[in-house]
This record gives sequence, C-alpha cells and structure tokens, in this order.
Amino acid sequence: MILFDFEYLRPETIEEAVTLLGQQAEAKLLAGGTDLLPNMRIEVVRPSHLVSLAGVAPDAPEEMPDGSLRIDALSRLSSLENDELVERRAPMLGAAAHSVGGNQVRQMGTLGGNLCQETRCLYYNQQHDYQFVADCYKRGGECCYPFPGNDDETCWSVFCSDLAPALIALDAEVEILGADGQRRQALEDLYSGDGMRPLTLGPAEIVTAIVVPPAPAGSGWGFHKTTLRGGLEFGMVVMAVALRLEDDGQTCAEARIVLGAIGEGPLRPRAAEAALQGAILDIETITRAADEASDEINPLPHHGYTKRYLRDNVRVYLRRSLERALERAHGA
Repeated sequence: MILFDFEYLRPETIEEAVTLLGQQAEAKLLAGGTDLLPNMRIEVVRPSHLVSLAGVAPDAPEEMPDGSLRIDALSRLSSLENDELVERRAPMLGAAAHSVGGNQVRQMGTLGGNLCQETRCLYYNQQHDYQFVADCYKRGGECCYPFPGNDDETCWSVFCSDLAPALIALDAEVEILGADGQRRQALEDLYSGDGMRPLTLGPAEIVTAIVVPPAPAGSGWGFHKTTLRGGLEFGMVVMAVALRLEDDGQTCAEARIVLGAIGEGPLRPRAAEAALQGAILDIETITRAADEASDEINPLPHHGYTKRYLRDNVRVYLRRSLERALERAHGA
C-alpha cells in the first residue's frame, strides 16, 4: 500500500511523456513498476506525479537493414525470453531476461525499466520508521550508515540489472528521447558509476529502444547470474562474456567481459579483456584471465556477501562463462 498522494498521468505517446516529465520536477516515469512501486511503498521515493507509459504499445523486435536488432524499451521481459528473433540474433539477451525475478515480475517488467533501475542497499531499501530511522546520504541525511567513512557525495550502493551486462557485452546502443530530440549512444555510457546518480539520463529523457549490432562470424557468448534462490533474488554477481575468434578458430580477436551487481554500475575488467585479445584460447589462458579479472575488480560487499566471496565467485564462474563462450564460438 502506498500511503501518500500523487497525480497519475497517462500520456498516449512517448513524446507527450517527455513533455510531462519536463513540466513536473518531482515526476517519475512508470513502465512496469517492478522497481519503482516497491520503492514508493517504503517511501524511498515520493514522486508528486507518475507519468505512466501504460497507454503506449511497444513495437515488436525488428531486424534493421544493417543487420542490427532494434528492441523497444517497453518490451516485457517475458516477451524477450520467448521471442524467436531475439533467440536467433541475440540469445544472450533472452537468457538474461529469463534470469530476472519470477514469471510475474517478467510479465510486468520492461527492458528499459530493468536497464534504468535504481541502485540497491540494505539500509536504503528499508521502510524508515523503526530500526532504520535516520536518512542516509541518498535520502538527504548526514551519514552513509553501511559505510560511515564515506563523504557526503559517495553512495556505495549496488546496480543489479541483469540485462545491462549482457547488452554491454553485445556492444549495444541505446536510443534516448528528450526535449531536444532523439539521440543514440553506447549503452555503457548510460551508467555513471555514481551510486548517488547512477544514470546519465537527464530529468526529462526516456530510453526508447536498444539496438544490438549483428554478431560477427566466430562469435560466442556466456552468461551467469549467481543468486541464493535462482531468479527470485537480485544478483549476487552477474557476468556476461562475448568472444570473437580469428579465422583460425583459436585466436581471440575481441573479448568483452561485463560484471554486474558488484558496484555502482556495470564493470569492465579491462586488463583481463586485454589479456585475452590476441591470445590462443585454451583452458590455461581462460583460467588466467578469470583470475586476473577477480584480482582487478574491487567488488562492493553487499547484502551479506563479503568482498573475498565475490572475488572467488567471479574467479570460478567467469572461467566457466568464458569456456562456454568459446564452445559457442566453435559452434557447440
């Protein structure tokens, strides 16, 4: 139950929604609501207006003339995990969509909403009326209670999107509509790495679509999400891998590794990627790269998971994800 008043607005177009967001400083955009509405119930956010996109029907995934795949940001996650075109052109996206929540969540949650969700923290995501009374920095308070040594501009909260790592590994771009028109940028640039302001979107900008380029020949992918209860939990660690082999079928031409749920935004272990590129891919090379990635990152301990445990998780499951990506690149 939400115990405060707000105005509910239901525009018929995305352009109208942009206009309404620009007119109301305290407005929030509502798509599936699986992230926003729970935060409203515990009053983490108290918008004056909800600009609902329920009246805007999403377009079906479309293959563009250049071979890229364009997906409407309002697409339900349940539709993506079962879409034939997505399965054929970007199967890692379907696997990532299937890992989100239970079926009820996927029936409501949207692609854009998953990519634009808030960061999470055990202190922040609580009803502040009993034990968690004092506000933290992100709620306008005077202390970061989980990490009291932080300054007032530092919020160590975790970005838990399952789809963002997969799409960044696929080198996806995002289309954004604002008052100044539409622009397109790398999805990776949507994330600031700042827990206080995790997205680089302006206050009246809306993600409208995601564009995934065609996978080159010799490409393979791997995806893994660690949780205590499968998809019913936010990720402990999320990892996505995309490999491309040279014509010899052994040498790595390109490697993209993206880790989620261990920091304020998706992370790329660049040194581990560089160690793979140009190398002959075998179990020893892959194991060294996974070890290097585990050492390179500085995971944020969260929700009871220690930094050491998160590093070990990356070391083990990244190796397995790289092995699976190599198998797929070989056609297995």
